[in-house]
Amino acid sequence: MKPKNDHLDLLPPLIFPGKTAKERKHIAALKEQGRIRSIGPRLYTSVPEDKLESVVRSSWAVIVSKLFPAALISHITALTYQPTKSGEIYLTASTNRNLKLPGLTIRLMRGPAPIASDAEFMGMKASSFERALLENLAAAKGTLVGRVMPQEGIESRLEDILRNKDEESLNSVRDKAKEISKWLNMDLEFKRLDRIIGALLGTKPKESLIGEHAIARSQGSAFDPKCFNRLEVLFAHLRHLPLKEIKEKNKSPEHFNHKAFFEAYFSNYIEGTIFEINEAEGIVFDNRFPSARPIDAHDILSTYRIVSDPNEMRRLPKSPEDLEEILKYRHKFLFEERPDILPGEFKTKNNQAGSTIFVHPDYVKGTLQKGFELYQSLPAGLARAVFVQFFISDVHPFNDGNGRISRIMMNAELYAQGLATIIVPNVYRSDYLLNLKALSRRSDPENYARMLLIAHEFSALDFSDYPGIKSTIESKNWFRESDEAKIIR
Repeated sequence: MKPKNDHLDLLPPLIFPGKTAKERKHIAALKEQGRIRSIGPRLYTSVPEDKLESVVRSSWAVIVSKLFPAALISHITALTYQPTKSGEIYLTASTNRNLKLPGLTIRLMRGPAPIASDAEFMGMKASSFERALLENLAAAKGTLVGRVMPQEGIESRLEDILRNKDEESLNSVRDKAKEISKWLNMDLEFKRLDRIIGALLGTKPKESLIGEHAIARSQGSAFDPKCFNRLEVLFAHLRHLPLKEIKEKNKSPEHFNHKAFFEAYFSNYIEGTIFEINEAEGIVFDNRFPSARPIDAHDILSTYRIVSDPNEMRRLPKSPEDLEEILKYRHKFLFEERPDILPGEFKTKNNQAGSTIFVHPDYVKGTLQKGFELYQSLPAGLARAVFVQFFISDVHPFNDGNGRISRIMMNAELYAQGLATIIVPNVYRSDYLLNLKALSRRSDPENYARMLLIAHEFSALDFSDYPGIKSTIESKNWFRESDEAKIIR
C-alpha cells in the first residue's frame, strides 16, 4: 500500500467557479464529498467555520478581482486598501448591490467608470489618490456614511505630503484633483478639498479644518503626531506610577563637582567622544587640552561647566518659550566650538539614527509645545526627569548633541528637587540605548522607565572623595564596555 501524499489533497482556502467543464466537474465532486461548501455566489471555501471570517477579510482583494473585475475600487477603500472596521469594501460600478460574505460586505455603488488617471490593481482599476480624495469628500448619508474617510483622516493624508515632501507636491495634488473634478462633475467636492489644502498652506481660513494636528499646522505650530503619541504613552505610564525617589544626602561642593565631572565624562563617552579617564581629568581639572583633539576636549569641558553650575542646574522651564530658550542656551554653550552643527539653533534638515527618523524640522517647535503640556502635568522630580530625557531625545531638535542635552535636562529636574542625579556609565550604555529605542519604535515605556530608575539608584553614591569614588565605580565596572561586563549595583 502506497503512503498517502497529504499535500496532494490540500485545497486552497477559497475556490472560484471553474472556467472549463473539467474544472467545474472537479468542484462539483469536491462539494459532493463535503470538502468544500458555498459561502456566496460563485465562491466556495475549504476552511473550518472558526477561521472563515479571517480568511475572507484577508483575501478581500482576490475575491473582488475575481467576482467584480470591471468595478472600480473607490472611496475609503482606495485610500486604505483594506476593509473598514466593520468589514466593508466599497466599489464603484454600473449598479447598486451588496454582497455579504462571512466577515466581509462588498458594497457596489452606481457611479462614473474608471478614467485614464486611475491606478491598476490586480487586474482591476482603483481610484487615483486625487480621485479618492474627491470621493471621500462627497456627502454621505445613511448606510453609505462608512464609505468615506472622516475629514480628519483626509487632512492627515494631505499633511503627510507637506511633512514628507513639500508644498509643491501638495499643490500638484490640488491641480490634478481639479482636472479630475471636471471629468467627474465633482465641483463641490473639489471646492472642499481646495479649502482644506489652502488652510494647510496658510492661504485660506483655518476654519475649514477639523483635526487638531491640521489646525496646528495652519497656525504655524504643527507637531509630529507619532512622536506625541509616544510621549502620551510615557506620560500615562508615569502619571500614577509610584517612583522611588532618592534624596541627595551629600551637599558638599566636592561631591557636587566630582559627580559633575563623571556625568560629563560618561555622557560624552556615550556619544562617541572617548577619552581615557586620566585625559579627561587633565582637560577638566588642569585645563590641559590634547593638541590632536581640542574640539572633543571642549565638549567634555563645556558639559562639565554646565552640570557643575548649581544655578544653571536649578533652571527649569515654566512655559514652552522657557523650554525653547533653555534648550538653545545650553546647546550653544555646549557646542560653541562646533559652528558646523549650528550651536543654539534648531535643525533645518531632518536627522535619523539607524532606522529611527526623528521629528521633522518644521514640527520641532510645535512638538515641543505639545510635549510641554504633558511635562507640566507630571509631578516635579523623578517623573519629569524620566519624561524630559525621552522627550528631548525623541524630538531631536538639534543637528547634533541631542543625547547630551537630554541628559542635562533630566538631571536639572533631579538637582532642582534635591534628588540624586543620574549617570549612565559605559557599562550601562547598551541598556540605556536599547530601552530608548524600545520606547521610540515599539512604544514600550515600562522598560525605559525601569532602566532609568535603576540608574537613579546606582548613581546615588558619595562622590566627595575623588580617589575613593573613582576606585569604587571602577570596582562596579563603570569603565567597562557593555559587551564585556555587567554593572555591579
